[in-house]
Amino acid sequence: MKPRAQAAHGRSFGRMAGLYDEVRPRYPDAAINLVSRGWNDLDVCDLGAGTGILSTALLDRGANVIAIDPDDMSLANNPARSLVGSAEDTGLPESCVDVVTVAQAWHWFDEAAAAAEIARILRPGGHLIILINQLDVRIDWVLRLSRIMHAGDVHRPAYCPRPAGFDLVDHDLVEFTTPLTVAGIVDLARTRSYWLRSNQRTRTRVESNLREFFSLEHPVDGELELPYMCLAYGLKFDG
Repeated sequence: MKPRAQAAHGRSFGRMAGLYDEVRPRYPDAAINLVSRGWNDLDVCDLGAGTGILSTALLDRGANVIAIDPDDMSLANNPARSLVGSAEDTGLPESCVDVVTVAQAWHWFDEAAAAAEIARILRPGGHLIILINQLDVRIDWVLRLSRIMHAGDVHRPAYCPRPAGFDLVDHDLVEFTTPLTVAGIVDLARTRSYWLRSNQRTRTRVESNLREFFSLEHPVDGELELPYMCLAYGLKFDG
């Protein structure tokens, strides 16, 4: 996808902000605490913060959070202090935060420009934490589900972001599940970028294929536990 089109799609989630917040999974404690086990009073920039799934968890841990996102409709749902901005131009002053967190957003960024901006706003010795929740496609039926949903943003477990100016100090793969009904999984599909940029005919086909899958191939009675993995990376600013 061309950078301009990619940026536009990254701003499209606000149209589904309430649903996104309802059906998208939370981040496991082991991933959030990868670098810092004590968040109390840390100054944190949650970059690409969206509706605030991670922002909320950081606030609950006592962090001072500023949420940055280009989508003001998503930020309207975010409980943290917020500012409309981008990963490449946050609008924040230099050396103002201890930690920058990026949850479910790194793939929307211009990596080189974002790395330079993150380095600018971090204090010396500060950390960057990148979290990626994705369906655990190592499981056969989940792989099939991801293909029906067109969940194409799935990284291999060996994937590792390498932004310039940062050293990887820790990483982890955290397995977890989240409970959803079939209707909830259809709603989950509705929050994905493929759905948001598709026409009604395509959306109807995807929903029909999902319901058929859970009716015939993987029958479900009530809720199921949807398997996920969280790829978590802790990086230290070497400036």
